[in-house]
Amino acid sequence: MSLITDVIDCLNAERTKANLPALTPNSLLMQTAQQHAEFMDQKQALSHMGKNRSTFDERIRATGYSFSTAAENVALGAVDAAGVVKMWMDSPPHRANILNDKVCDVGLGISPVEPEDASVTRYWSLSLAAPLG
Repeated sequence: MSLITDVIDCLNAERTKANLPALTPNSLLMQTAQQHAEFMDQKQALSHMGKNRSTFDERIRATGYSFSTAAENVALGAVDAAGVVKMWMDSPPHRANILNDKVCDVGLGISPVEPEDASVTRYWSLSLAAPLG
């Protein structure tokens, strides 16, 4: 199982506890999140501001995903799926994004992705959204 799949499974376990439907991986949101994780890793800075000072909603729109609602979580330092989801669930704003009943699609980016090495400091980017219509 991949680290991305593990994180989405952990996110969906939290949503199940709250009687919310599972999030569905979306290729456009995956692209958005991965690009932002790589940007943060390159800059060695945790930030919601991206390349060319972009905001998360601008980055999502740039992929062609039209949304009615969207959110972004970022994290630094967790080494596994359970760890990053715990970090987000322990933070009220991040928890609210994960448990938002309006979002249904998810994208996750991790940089660097080296699952065999638990000592790697990773940047994590989570894009959550619901399509227009």
